[in-house]
Amino acid sequence: MPFTNPPEPAYSQDDWDLMQAAYNRAAATLLVQSSTDDEARIIAETVMTAFNRGNRSVNSLAALAVITAVNAHPDVSGTDTRPEKRYA
Repeated sequence: MPFTNPPEPAYSQDDWDLMQAAYNRAAATLLVQSSTDDEARIIAETVMTAFNRGNRSVNSLAALAVITAVNAHPDVSGTDTRPEKRYA
Protein backbone atom coordinates (compact mmCIF):
# COMPACT_ATOMS: atom_id res chain seq x y z
CA MET A 1 0.00 0.00 0.00
CA PRO A 2 1.90 3.05 -1.16
CA PHE A 3 1.70 6.27 0.77
CA THR A 4 1.30 9.03 -1.81
CA ASN A 5 1.52 12.74 -1.26
CA PRO A 6 -1.68 14.58 -2.30
CA PRO A 7 -1.61 17.82 -4.36
CA GLU A 8 -2.03 19.99 -1.23
CA PRO A 9 0.33 18.08 1.06
CA ALA A 10 -0.04 17.99 4.81
CA TYR A 11 3.21 16.04 4.98
CA SER A 12 6.58 16.53 3.36
CA GLN A 13 7.94 13.91 1.00
CA ASP A 14 10.37 12.87 3.75
CA ASP A 15 7.39 12.31 6.06
CA TRP A 16 5.67 10.12 3.47
CA ASP A 17 8.89 8.18 2.87
CA LEU A 18 9.30 7.52 6.59
CA MET A 19 5.69 6.35 6.95
CA GLN A 20 6.06 4.15 3.85
CA ALA A 21 9.21 2.56 5.27
CA ALA A 22 7.43 1.82 8.56
CA TYR A 23 4.43 0.39 6.70
CA ASN A 24 6.67 -1.80 4.52
CA ARG A 25 8.53 -3.15 7.54
CA ALA A 26 5.31 -3.95 9.43
CA ALA A 27 3.66 -5.49 6.35
CA ALA A 28 6.70 -7.68 5.72
CA THR A 29 6.66 -8.83 9.35
CA LEU A 30 2.98 -9.77 9.11
CA LEU A 31 3.28 -11.14 5.57
CA VAL A 32 0.55 -8.78 4.33
CA GLN A 33 0.09 -9.49 0.63
CA SER A 34 -2.34 -6.80 -0.50
CA SER A 35 -3.57 -3.32 0.36
CA THR A 36 -7.08 -4.82 0.50
CA ASP A 37 -6.16 -6.91 3.55
CA ASP A 38 -7.68 -5.70 6.79
CA GLU A 39 -4.20 -5.85 8.30
CA ALA A 40 -2.96 -3.41 5.65
CA ARG A 41 -5.57 -0.85 6.70
CA ILE A 42 -4.72 -1.32 10.37
CA ILE A 43 -1.01 -0.92 9.66
CA ALA A 44 -1.53 2.27 7.65
CA GLU A 45 -3.87 3.82 10.21
CA THR A 46 -1.57 2.94 13.10
CA VAL A 47 1.53 4.30 11.36
CA MET A 48 -0.18 7.57 10.46
CA THR A 49 -1.75 8.03 13.90
CA ALA A 50 1.53 7.43 15.72
CA PHE A 51 3.37 9.68 13.25
CA ASN A 52 0.82 12.44 13.84
CA ARG A 53 1.48 12.11 17.57
CA GLY A 54 5.17 12.75 17.04
CA ASN A 55 6.72 9.30 16.59
CA ARG A 56 9.43 9.54 13.91
CA SER A 57 11.17 6.19 14.35
CA VAL A 58 10.64 3.71 11.53
CA ASN A 59 11.30 0.78 13.88
CA SER A 60 8.96 2.09 16.55
CA LEU A 61 6.18 2.87 14.08
CA ALA A 62 6.49 -0.57 12.49
CA ALA A 63 6.55 -2.37 15.84
CA LEU A 64 3.49 -0.48 17.05
CA ALA A 65 1.65 -1.31 13.83
CA VAL A 66 2.52 -5.02 14.14
CA ILE A 67 1.36 -5.13 17.76
CA THR A 68 -1.86 -3.32 16.88
CA ALA A 69 -2.60 -5.63 13.94
CA VAL A 70 -1.92 -8.77 15.99
CA ASN A 71 -4.12 -7.52 18.84
CA ALA A 72 -6.88 -6.58 16.40
CA HIS A 73 -6.73 -10.01 14.75
CA PRO A 74 -5.43 -12.68 17.13
CA ASP A 75 -5.23 -15.14 14.24
CA VAL A 76 -2.46 -12.99 12.70
CA SER A 77 0.81 -14.54 13.73
CA GLY A 78 3.39 -13.18 11.34
CA THR A 79 4.01 -16.66 9.99
CA ASP A 80 3.08 -17.93 6.58
CA THR A 81 0.26 -20.43 7.04
CA ARG A 82 -0.49 -20.91 3.35
CA PRO A 83 0.10 -24.44 2.10
CA GLU A 84 3.44 -24.93 0.45
CA LYS A 85 3.24 -24.97 -3.35
CA ARG A 86 4.89 -27.99 -4.87
CA TYR A 87 5.68 -28.35 -8.51
CA ALA A 88 6.38 -31.54 -10.40
